[in-house]
Amino acid sequence: MELYREQSETDKEHVFLKYLALALIVISFAYEGYHTFFKHSFSLLGWGYSILFVFLWLWRCGFTYTYVLTDTQLQIQMEGFGIKRPFKMDLATTESFTNRYQKSFFRKTKISQYYHRYSSVDPRPQRLLVYKENNTLKAVIFKCSNEFLSKIQEKMPDKFIDFTM
Repeated sequence: MELYREQSETDKEHVFLKYLALALIVISFAYEGYHTFFKHSFSLLGWGYSILFVFLWLWRCGFTYTYVLTDTQLQIQMEGFGIKRPFKMDLATTESFTNRYQKSFFRKTKISQYYHRYSSVDPRPQRLLVYKENNTLKAVIFKCSNEFLSKIQEKMPDKFIDFTM
């Protein structure tokens, strides 16, 4: 049974930064194109970085996410550019979750793999849910509202770690 559902959001500031980053990538391509075709100076590294930044921009800004909390699972659906990629994890395997992802704190733990399931244009804070799979700790980083987080907290109040701002 579905308890709560929400979509990733955007705001004006993050949309502006999204298109500013895209403009810088276009300028990078124009620069490399100018040097390659007019100055006959090909830079494999320059073209490589430009292509890398396009893929990073597409990955961080081009997808939307749907977060669904059910009785037994957290489901995250990534969608964009004709691609749909589901992520599901069983709530029974949850070790802990937090209201704010702090990289410096969690990098010191024995979490072997991090799944990034959020859009960079979503203004909400990053949340972290740590779970156990095949006797290893894994984590999913996502962005959700406080209301969505409170629904998770209602399901598992003893596993919540509070990192207040």
